[in-house]
Amino acid sequence: MVTTKPQDFKRIWSALITPTNADESVNYHALEQVVDAQIADGVEGFYCCGSSGEGLLLTLDERKQVLEHVLKAADGRVPVMSHVGTIRTKDVIDLAQHAMSAGALAVSMIPPYYYKFSMDDIMGYYEDVIRAVPNVPAIVYNIPQFTGVEFSKDNAGRLLGNENIVGIKHTSTNLYSLERIGQAFPGKALINGFDEQLLGALSMGSCATIGTTVNLFAPLFHQVRDAFDRGDIAEAYRWQHAINLRVEATVKLGIFNAMKYGWTLRGIDCGFCRAPFRPLDDAARKTMQDLLALPLESI
Repeated sequence: MVTTKPQDFKRIWSALITPTNADESVNYHALEQVVDAQIADGVEGFYCCGSSGEGLLLTLDERKQVLEHVLKAADGRVPVMSHVGTIRTKDVIDLAQHAMSAGALAVSMIPPYYYKFSMDDIMGYYEDVIRAVPNVPAIVYNIPQFTGVEFSKDNAGRLLGNENIVGIKHTSTNLYSLERIGQAFPGKALINGFDEQLLGALSMGSCATIGTTVNLFAPLFHQVRDAFDRGDIAEAYRWQHAINLRVEATVKLGIFNAMKYGWTLRGIDCGFCRAPFRPLDDAARKTMQDLLALPLESI
């Protein structure tokens, strides 16, 4: 039986990077250092092995090891979620079983990709995982620009009606769809996935955010949420501008590598993303140096 509640997810989550060495092996020591430093920055939870963490470029064993090291470093101070989605159901089940035994709060799953799976195939994929791991609280990961599948209250109703599906990570610009899901399924956690629309997502019912730029700029997300909670929308809007400046700059550079290099500049060498991603060139590195030197309130 699943006992998690929507309020368990009401946090600012870092879509955590996965530090690597020069030979592309995972740098677990740096990973633990980054977790500790991000908690000091105000991060309230970690989302491992998602897009920002290069989850689909890691082996299954590496994904398990990353989760274990993050849990070790967090040491109960903040909760940890693990993204376990991949193309083969058997592998998702393996990762979900491990996540639950290791102590993750919940798992998240992209739908299966590459083949043009039917919606019935996709529903069955989630349901097969839940049947195999009946105690798993699962977050549907809606990221249509990467998977080609966009979930809505209509095509995902079969999933969202399942008690093991405790929420949705909505990495889509369609905030209308997010609001409609929230109205149709009020007991589910609506989690924003695009940093640049945090304020809009909060206004449409989101209770949380999982973000790439949270890795480096967690205090800005606190400012948006706190101002929104006070009803000071003008102030929230000002801080959202500050986030968006950083999103715009890092997207142009390659956002995942930019986050890793940002932490290298902060004193924890996180390497660069695995190939076929290309490392940042000298100009991009200089841009990141300039961006980190800006006061947080810069817009």
